Amino acid sequence: MAEDTPIIVYTAEYIGNAANCLYPNEVKITDEVSAKQVFSTDMVCARYKNNYRSTANFEVANVLPGDCDNDHSEIAAEWIIPEDIADLFADVPYVLYYSRHHMKSKGEKSARPRFHVVFLIGPERDAERYADLKQRLLAAFPFFDANAMDVARSLFGTEDPLVIYHPGTTPLNEFLDDLENEQAFANMGHAIPEGSRNSTMSRIGAKIIKRYGDTAKSKELFLQAAEQFIPPLEDRELESIWAGKQRLYAKMRKQPGYIPPDAYNGIGSVVWETPLPFDEYDLPTFPVDALPETVRRYVLAVAESTQTSVDMAAVEALGVVSLCSQGKYFIRGNADWVEPLNIYTVVILPPAERKSSVLSMMIRPVEEYEKEENSRRNAGIIESQMVLSRLEKEKRSLVERASKGKATEEEVRAKTTEIAKYEPVKPLRLFVDDVTSEKLTSVLAENKGRAAVVSAEGGIFDIISGLYSRNVNIDVFLKGHSGDTIRVDRIGRASESIIHPALTMVLAVQPEVLNGLMSNNTFRGRGLTARFLYSMPKSTVGSRSFSTKSIPEGVRARYQALIETILSSDNEQEPISLDDGAREVLEDLFNEIEGRLKGDLAEISDWAGKFVGAVLRISGILHVMKYPKDSMFDAVDRETMEHAVTIGRYFLAHAKAAYSLMGADTVNKDAQHLLSFIKRERLAEFSRRDAMRLCRSFKTADSLQPVLNRLREYGYIAVKPQEPVSGIARRPSEVYVTNPAVLNT
Repeated sequence: MAEDTPIIVYTAEYIGNAANCLYPNEVKITDEVSAKQVFSTDMVCARYKNNYRSTANFEVANVLPGDCDNDHSEIAAEWIIPEDIADLFADVPYVLYYSRHHMKSKGEKSARPRFHVVFLIGPERDAERYADLKQRLLAAFPFFDANAMDVARSLFGTEDPLVIYHPGTTPLNEFLDDLENEQAFANMGHAIPEGSRNSTMSRIGAKIIKRYGDTAKSKELFLQAAEQFIPPLEDRELESIWAGKQRLYAKMRKQPGYIPPDAYNGIGSVVWETPLPFDEYDLPTFPVDALPETVRRYVLAVAESTQTSVDMAAVEALGVVSLCSQGKYFIRGNADWVEPLNIYTVVILPPAERKSSVLSMMIRPVEEYEKEENSRRNAGIIESQMVLSRLEKEKRSLVERASKGKATEEEVRAKTTEIAKYEPVKPLRLFVDDVTSEKLTSVLAENKGRAAVVSAEGGIFDIISGLYSRNVNIDVFLKGHSGDTIRVDRIGRASESIIHPALTMVLAVQPEVLNGLMSNNTFRGRGLTARFLYSMPKSTVGSRSFSTKSIPEGVRARYQALIETILSSDNEQEPISLDDGAREVLEDLFNEIEGRLKGDLAEISDWAGKFVGAVLRISGILHVMKYPKDSMFDAVDRETMEHAVTIGRYFLAHAKAAYSLMGADTVNKDAQHLLSFIKRERLAEFSRRDAMRLCRSFKTADSLQPVLNRLREYGYIAVKPQEPVSGIARRPSEVYVTNPAVLNT
């Protein structure tokens, strides 16, 4: 390795566990033996805060991984093999090991070479620069998997791994610098040491042909380098080496995303990333470290047991604790601003993601509490039914007697009033599944103004929209979130009011459920969609393990005890306050978001306008998790509020994606429209005026700029570097260059 620098990675306690996020073991690879031990378990290539992998937790890395699955072709001659990696990266220290799917069929793909490469780099402590390095690797060598570029990427281990340990002298980042540096190739007149002449020329040839392609210039540079040997290699040896480089380059050209040398080298200092599809989002993983320990450990255990994304269990945990604490507390942001603790959450995942299983595990303690409470109420329920039956029988008798003149109308009215005032003991009903607005209102009235909708089907949206009824009434869902009074009118009974209603919604739905939702004025027009906290976790389908760890009994018991403690408290609308530190954090967030409502959050301003209030509610829920008995006796502190803000930012990123999925993001639509013109005209570079000429729907530069910004954000275009302007010369207008990968599709 370079200067005997070890490759450092971090391993887990599992193998094949896609849901795991904990990698506590730092290990060093110095040879093939140590490498075999490391790659027999799941691993990551960076150190993360608290050993929990996430982009936000990135601390440092001295290695960078690349995946090669050879999915681009069914022709074996076009596959990249480990010998090609050794040829291309001859100077770079790395360890290569075959993946668990090596030479096995995968989906519709036949068996083929599949492997991971872990390259040594100079230590990197900045997550953005680390991500950029991954993109530079992909831009130069597109056979690496474009879907494996995130900063928190994990690699599955394999049983008895096949490993290739490859020493070298040049870290990957320096190697890429040389590859991108014209001068590095112009100054190849340094003396080439004697010994291993063939391997040295093979290494030089691979670099040259990647930099300049299979061209006369490449061949000339290659032969110039060969002249430095004393004695020189024979012509036939040089021709054989060069022919090998030509075959390697031919493989490279077959790769999807391949960028020709003239495009790769010709745009100043622009470093291209793989464009992000408009229907895909680089979304953060739920920051589980922001949850108190009892809930955090249960969430991680559920994710491990079900082999699902940690996001689903974490978001639903917030919803469940909201269900338990709603109506018991409210939180005060300032003197005149209070928020209840109920929230609406929706997890969006396709079929076969075990949504029902996870939701069942999270809600089970509530079900058990409800069952036990109703068992205690059973005698009172039976007795009150008997009393009500007797009263109804007495009323019927009075009505009959009054018809015969044996009883008065006043007696009948008195009995009717007695029945109306009688409050029977009813079963506790903490949550319902898909339910009509009318029925939900009744449930709220019968449960002291508290209720929850918990469902893994999403039929509730059809019910709300009036799919099964002509009567569309979403007032209960709007007022149940805000806590505004609901009027209840019943036949045969006096009207009553539900003061401070508290409704929680914990939903897990398929993406199709939300398609076109924003066009429904019943939802967005009246602000219902703005009340949901959206989560769009990454799918684990296809990477799940059969053998999983069950939830530890102690972890399960502590979570259940927490839920029971909150539910059993007899608090009623108790206030939770903020300390000075928490209030300062909240104020800073408010000022930030307020300034963005007409900027990057304009497309979701209805949702973003409620964002700070949602964060305040989340801080209250986290506070209740920490102090489940008497939350009102302690103020929310700075740390808790910071954790709430961290969780809030997670929901903000996911809300942007969800709104786009629901058809609310017009910028995405306009960006795709402009991109189609750029592709059609094959514009390698263009001005703002060119874009407005192509797409006459943009009437002003102000309407076009968000679209250009979105194309830049997604990696389709970049601002062309320009020479600095001196003196009083007018700065030229921005010119945009198009990602070569776009023009090659």
